[in-house]
Amino acid sequence: MSPVNFSAEAAIRAWINARPELTGDDGALPNGAFLRDQRSPDSGAYAVISRTPEGGAPDPEAEDGAFSLARIQVMVFAGEETVAETAAMAVRTAFETLTGCPETCGDTGVIIRVADNQNGPFYVPGTSEPYCFQVGSDFLLTS
Repeated sequence: MSPVNFSAEAAIRAWINARPELTGDDGALPNGAFLRDQRSPDSGAYAVISRTPEGGAPDPEAEDGAFSLARIQVMVFAGEETVAETAAMAVRTAFETLTGCPETCGDTGVIIRVADNQNGPFYVPGTSEPYCFQVGSDFLLTS
């Protein structure tokens, strides 16, 4: 197998945006997930995905570089506090379902093997939006 060559952030964004319980009119994130900050939405929540330092944890070596470990942070923004916190909790709950059954990340070609070490939601003061809650998780990814 060849070493991984993909964006973990784009893969997790695609995974979130492909989940109807998270996005769309009836989802907790009706405005979807993005890689960059957006303008204030008229209604509903949106998320911004970023990769954070893994704290020195090396990528798994058992498969010749075919797997990558990524620490992902999701910042959930909304104009109302309860909307932002509820959406952030929905993201965390979705992450907690990733317990070993491989799931595809939209059409990116990336597969989530497992997610672990979830944290949040935590309130984040001083952002560009009225309310922001953060959720994080470690992902074991492969292509």
